[in-house]
Amino acid sequence: MAQLIYSADVYADTEITWTDEGQPTFFIKGKNLGSLPTLFDKEGRFIEEVNSYFFYLKNIKKLKDINSNARALLKFWSFIEENELSWNHFPPLKRLKSTYLFRSYLLTEIEKGSISQSTSNTYINHIKNFYLWAIHEGLLQVKNDQCAPFKIETVKIINTGILAHLRPAFTVDTSDLRIRVEKDSQTKKIRALTPLSIESLTLLTQHLPRFSIEFQLQCLLAIQMGLRIQEVSTLTVEAINTAVPLTESKYRYEIVIGPSTGVRTKNNKTRQIEISVEFLAKIRNYLISERRLVRLNKLHEKIRAIKKGEVILKKEKLDIFMHCEKFEPLFISEQGNPVDKSVIGSRWGELRHVIRNKNSSFSYRFHDLRSTYGTYRLNDLLEAGIQPLESLELLMGWMGHINETTTWKYLRFLKRKEVFIEKFGTLDSIMHEAIGVGNE
Repeated sequence: MAQLIYSADVYADTEITWTDEGQPTFFIKGKNLGSLPTLFDKEGRFIEEVNSYFFYLKNIKKLKDINSNARALLKFWSFIEENELSWNHFPPLKRLKSTYLFRSYLLTEIEKGSISQSTSNTYINHIKNFYLWAIHEGLLQVKNDQCAPFKIETVKIINTGILAHLRPAFTVDTSDLRIRVEKDSQTKKIRALTPLSIESLTLLTQHLPRFSIEFQLQCLLAIQMGLRIQEVSTLTVEAINTAVPLTESKYRYEIVIGPSTGVRTKNNKTRQIEISVEFLAKIRNYLISERRLVRLNKLHEKIRAIKKGEVILKKEKLDIFMHCEKFEPLFISEQGNPVDKSVIGSRWGELRHVIRNKNSSFSYRFHDLRSTYGTYRLNDLLEAGIQPLESLELLMGWMGHINETTTWKYLRFLKRKEVFIEKFGTLDSIMHEAIGVGNE
């Protein structure tokens, strides 16, 4: 089976000189691109075309994260190897082409529940872009349409954004490989809104105290402030220190997250998020707890060792530690490392497994805590008598939605769920009773 191996730091260019004995000497030049994924086939051979594409994405397209591209091409290469297909040979019949056979395979995996529709569509899009690059670079010769890996199609998209009156529709190029993601017949949006019910929240709070105080706070940040997992993992002390009370409420504060406070938000967008005065107190108590200060000292020791050259890191890791020198992370591991979102995801998987032993229907993702915040908070605003448009504008700002249609789906969800009568205050009381920062 094909496999991915991640390299050490790769540089955009090198210079080679030869000694009198005929030995090559390499000199590093150009930008440090960091670690690169490298694809090898089942025989251990270097897949030059794919690996050149990875280099192109990092060096020319300047993508910071190509892990999704790498996973897609690994899955595709494993599939064609297992079925003894060729990546660059395309018979005239669609049913014999590796790209269409791979699409059929993904559809089968969707039916089994092994992969989601959106993930499958993302994989297909990465495969399409790889082939377009290969054709452009002359690595794949296409004599006619029948011998092409897929057919390019133009799709018309209705613009529902804020400037729809200026540009009602726009077109995008796609391919006939695309997998149509199932949509809700009422909202016309992808079915992704799955807030936790009161019953599920109760189960969550019953089991959450078994885990570390850090993980408890991380869950609360998502469920009470609507933070994404990346925002939770990179929340900084500088962000917490921006807390100011809302003028209309002495019980809620706003804090700033984004590049100015060192928090890695989606699209590097700066926004204000709300936080209750009780939860802000919990966070501040944790900040000065002995447990965290011990970890903070370990982090400072590591940064000093890195700057002295006693510890050598890959570029990605080095950048993270240098970022921590400027912006102090809220969450630090027991070993003195800034917490990564993958660690939070792993802890959530463990918690979900524990809960499923009691209730097999608990299949929520960590991201569903964010939609729980959005749904309960919007319902609370509407119950307080705030007009729907104003409520949506508030929620859109707190959650950092770029397109207002993303926020509208919360209102449509509430309208369909007429029995949804629980208030955000109920969520507050349940979650605040779940933890206590004193259990160090």
